[in-house]
Amino acid sequence: MRVDSIMKNHKKHGQCAYCGAIGPLTDDHIPPKNIFPKPRASNLITVPCCITCFEGWSKDDEYFRAAIISSYKVSDEPSACSVINTLIRSANRSEGFALLLKNSIKDVDVFTEAGIYLGQEGAFKLDVNRIDRVAQRIIRGLFFNAKGYPFPTNYQVIAKIQQFGLNDILEKLQGINFPPLIIIQNGIFCYTYHETIEDVNSGVWILLFYGTLPIVGITKPYS
Repeated sequence: MRVDSIMKNHKKHGQCAYCGAIGPLTDDHIPPKNIFPKPRASNLITVPCCITCFEGWSKDDEYFRAAIISSYKVSDEPSACSVINTLIRSANRSEGFALLLKNSIKDVDVFTEAGIYLGQEGAFKLDVNRIDRVAQRIIRGLFFNAKGYPFPTNYQVIAKIQQFGLNDILEKLQGINFPPLIIIQNGIFCYTYHETIEDVNSGVWILLFYGTLPIVGITKPYS
């Protein structure tokens, strides 16, 4: 759908959650709603977004969904099946998106847990910068949702997909008292965060997709 058509249908004015600009707004789903199977829950998070920030995010959102769903941690989850089918239909409808997926499949070496080489098979090779960009936006949106004001321009978000499970991450972050996870649509997406006492804009965020794939981010001032 064209961005101008989307904005025409959203007449409300206010402050953009991302840049703080005042003007016409649309709703941006945090995280992107395409990761949720239908029927979607009524408690999906949205934040107000201006046309400048909104424009150009749809391709990143499609790629993010493909990366999340293709992860070995998620692909076998029963709740991911309908999203996988939707992803396949999207690829069939769009030659550009199909080509993007095809170019992202690379041959990788496969080993047993004992280190025995089994040969090569196709695997989804992540564009890490693109994934990080969407993860950073999710945290910026959650920041606005939690605090009611845009993420400060003199602060930065650093976010990375983790190879460890949630329990391992919490163990590594011992000493940080995280609140209970906020659960969206039966655990398809969960998150929690801890802000520092000295600076309420600085903190650690944990995002969890499909109960198995965590992303950890930090917010802090630019050095």
